[in-house]
Amino acid sequence: MRESAARTSFLSELRQVLRDLYDPTELGKSPLIQLLGAERRENPILALRRIVADGIRALKPDDDVPPCAPAWRIYQILTYCYVEQSSQTVVANSLGLSVRQLRRQQREAEQALADYLWAHHRLKTKTEQLLAESVARASAPPATGTDGRQEELDWLKQSLASETVNVAEVLQAAVNLATPLSQRTNVRLECDAPQTCAPVVGQASLLRQALLSLLTGAISSAPGGTVRVTAVAQARGLGVRVEATAAAATALSDRNEWAESLAMARQLIGLFGGELATPLAPDSPSTRQAILVLPSAERAPVLVIDDNADTLRLFERYLTETLYLFVGAREPEQALAVAEQLCPRIVVLDVMLPGLDGWEVLGRLREHPRTGHIPVVVCTILPQQSLAQAMGAAAFIRKPVSREMLLAVLDQQTASSAPESPSSPQSKQ
Repeated sequence: MRESAARTSFLSELRQVLRDLYDPTELGKSPLIQLLGAERRENPILALRRIVADGIRALKPDDDVPPCAPAWRIYQILTYCYVEQSSQTVVANSLGLSVRQLRRQQREAEQALADYLWAHHRLKTKTEQLLAESVARASAPPATGTDGRQEELDWLKQSLASETVNVAEVLQAAVNLATPLSQRTNVRLECDAPQTCAPVVGQASLLRQALLSLLTGAISSAPGGTVRVTAVAQARGLGVRVEATAAAATALSDRNEWAESLAMARQLIGLFGGELATPLAPDSPSTRQAILVLPSAERAPVLVIDDNADTLRLFERYLTETLYLFVGAREPEQALAVAEQLCPRIVVLDVMLPGLDGWEVLGRLREHPRTGHIPVVVCTILPQQSLAQAMGAAAFIRKPVSREMLLAVLDQQTASSAPESPSSPQSKQ
């Protein structure tokens, strides 16, 4: 009876976590942080999200499981509803269900995930008393330290997808966050970033945190002085300079804190894809500066060929604000014409198409002189990876597809394929 009550309570808490998966404020209140061991990580909220996402991925059936099997439906529902945050209407339409049917199967999928996590994390020996006690402690500030810092940075590198970033907006947001600190230390904080500066490629939160690290170090170094943030053109992209100037007749302080800020910013901006450049002039007793060099953005067109309009809308949402430009086509003949005219960087191809099937489309793309060099990613619910590779596909994705999975494959193909020649037609979108 005790275990039964504990499992019922666990399922209830898990359902709440699934609904709050991307709400850090609510997620931080969950007693599952302790129950699943997330409180031992430097960022318990991020760790809990990762544990749940890993649990969903663990429920993905093997490729030899028939597409109509209940195990696939459980995995699809959990992925679409919670990992991808799609609405019930969209998920129901995608899976050929009514909303009422989806809700019933959604609860069954949640139960399956709870059963997996209960067994995988050996929760049988923990009682409902531990769950009740953890509720009171969940709101306490999480412990911090340096032991898990590299683990969290590694997790960030794996979990964050690249996107196009409006540098001016990120700079202003970082300055706004640092303003209370500058006011408390009587530091004049200035920002010079034109709204028309070129976008860059990376993850906005990493850039913001790298800037905040530099700003807090600079502000602490220059009480009563000035800290200026400037966006400057660089040969390799865009540069962001943070410069601290001491008040008149005084020297900068807190050199150790400045050094720690530089080290943290260097790690974060490295994950972003940029680097912390050496200042043009060495630091003096009255000035310190650092320059973040950010990679410039060039959106690569990706042609997605799928006759399902919902799938096209899903992939378009996946590619929004990334370094990839979505181009969709539902009809095979139209898709072939678009591929010849556009010469996209990558083609994502479904197999089950009306008229010409995906295999015929793949063959024509491989044979045509204007498209033969383009990597084709076959994306289907069918377990036909070997056939796709034999016919010349560059990669294979089994549906359902998460945003993380899609971007990882596109990044891999972009890194391994040569860029288009200058004479190749470019997208006019």
